[in-house]
Amino acid sequence: MNKKILTFLILVWATNQTVSQPDPSPGGAPAGVDPLYSEAKIAAASGDQERTQVRLELAKAEELLWKNNLLLLASKFNIDARKASIEQAGLYANPNIFVDQSIFAEPTQRYFDFTRSGQTVVQIQQVFLLGGKIDKRVRVAELSAKMSEQEFYDLARALITKLRRTFYFIHYYRDAIAFYDKSLIALEKTVNSADLAYKRRAVLQSEVLRLKALLFFLRKEREDLRIKVLEKEADLRVLLNEDSYKSQSVAIVPILDLDFVEKATIEGLKLDNMLAKAREYRPDLKKAVQALRYEEANLELQHANAIPDLAFGPMYNRGGTAFQNYWGVTAQLNIPIFDRNQGNIKAAEKSIQVRKQELKNLILEVENDVSVALATAKAKDDLYKKFRNTYTSDYANLAEDMILSYEKRYISILEFADFFETYRSSIVEMLRLQTDRMEAIEGVNYSVGTGLIVPSYKSNGDSGAKEGGSK
Repeated sequence: MNKKILTFLILVWATNQTVSQPDPSPGGAPAGVDPLYSEAKIAAASGDQERTQVRLELAKAEELLWKNNLLLLASKFNIDARKASIEQAGLYANPNIFVDQSIFAEPTQRYFDFTRSGQTVVQIQQVFLLGGKIDKRVRVAELSAKMSEQEFYDLARALITKLRRTFYFIHYYRDAIAFYDKSLIALEKTVNSADLAYKRRAVLQSEVLRLKALLFFLRKEREDLRIKVLEKEADLRVLLNEDSYKSQSVAIVPILDLDFVEKATIEGLKLDNMLAKAREYRPDLKKAVQALRYEEANLELQHANAIPDLAFGPMYNRGGTAFQNYWGVTAQLNIPIFDRNQGNIKAAEKSIQVRKQELKNLILEVENDVSVALATAKAKDDLYKKFRNTYTSDYANLAEDMILSYEKRYISILEFADFFETYRSSIVEMLRLQTDRMEAIEGVNYSVGTGLIVPSYKSNGDSGAKEGGSK
């Protein structure tokens, strides 16, 4: 059924093209496709004339991401919270004051007698942490803060990759929708003409119904693409969190550096160099290293916690001992006979082994991620560069000859329709290949943890530079 539908679509499109011969419009159409109608008519067909189109460059989008993204802001607050724990870990224990006052003095028959005839005990104690506990607590808190920083950079890496992939997706899928819109406009004109012809009994009703069914299925296919674009626009709004883009009446039009897109190449990348950079820049790998150091520092802290702390301070007792005014010194120390913190020490030792295995596994994952990302990007890039200048352009050049051949009855309608079905598929698949290629290139950047293949922003270099900030 789909093949028949596409056959009628291409046939109608080709027939209208030979009749109308409109002026080509610049921009929006894929390479090798002659635009049938103006951008205004295409917008009218797609329904975008009801939405305000706002152009957005990738550099500006990345700047807004760093500034407004709620997940990044939350992660920054988490870093501040972890750093506050460093300050808390370095604080000394507060002194303890103990006061004992008699309620009723028997000799004087007074309640709460604070005079020399009553009894009052005052004791002050300060806890001294032994075994270097404070320094070790500070070290553990510092490593925890460093782990939160790497979590921030890992989140930023994922969000930037998602932003760029969303940009490429919307751009190329809008081109695909424009291609559908041009065909739909031509088909709608043909359906209207067929209706008039049917009223004159020039065509059969079955042919009219077949054209209307074709129009329905083609518009549904086009609407599926448009829904995907709307979903990606929604993702973009969440990523940017910018008031000027939040309204559903705003259509975000990504502006790409097409010169960078065409010249982006994978040929100069070497796997060994990429692996070295991944070990240097991957924030999740750095976090795993910090997690191992954290457990090692925690083991030292648990050994220190096995050492009892000393509570020491002066004491004054009036009227409660053989002496009227008694001054003394108190000291308190727990004897580690039963509880020597052995359970926490064993747990910390096992945690070190866990982190070591997790680190080894992550290193293997990173190596495979980089290898697969590079191979995927090379395959997509090679395929695109092999056909970008010949594949669709050859079809476009041959299209006119096929139309003339069909008009002169040199070829059958089946041969003619089969050619245009292949032509239509080639255009759409080329747009999808461009999307896949750029997503694969972003996959290389993501796998390494820094921007190896990114556009150079002349106006604002901060966005690209921040990606390597996890170093």
